[in-house]
Amino acid sequence: MRRNGATMGEENLQAEKSRIVLGNLALIKGWFVATALWLGAVTVVYLLTSLDPFAARSEQASDINALGFWLMLMIWGGAGALLLGGPLAVVLGLLLRPVRRQWIHVAVFFAAPAAILWPWSEFSTDLPVLAFILSVGAAAALGRFSVRGDVEVVRAARPARHRR
Repeated sequence: MRRNGATMGEENLQAEKSRIVLGNLALIKGWFVATALWLGAVTVVYLLTSLDPFAARSEQASDINALGFWLMLMIWGGAGALLLGGPLAVVLGLLLRPVRRQWIHVAVFFAAPAAILWPWSEFSTDLPVLAFILSVGAAAALGRFSVRGDVEVVRAARPARHRR
């Protein structure tokens, strides 16, 4: 069966498109890198802002409160990354399969979490809130950047449509 001088097999070859595929290990690696970077950055910022050598305080009570607050930050940050960041990464990975340029993936992984968090903050323009939102986007982008070598380009054949 010929159409426009091409056989059915040649039509299928012409309809082939490539797509990007990341395995489960790449998802876990990217999530771990993003979460570790963000939690590490939160820890550094917390330590820098909470260290005041001139403050008069009760050492024991202050240390327990500081440890408890830091643990709460780590638990909430890790849970948020697991419950929200993981599924978002899966959805973005599936939506970006046809896009072969890795820098576009990284840019979308930066923009999507930031775009989701900004309305949640009621479009706040306060510097600490914006820094938080941009830090989440930067961590997600670096997580996606860390798996750029784990990408597999797969040629996916789309079945040719037949007109009647």
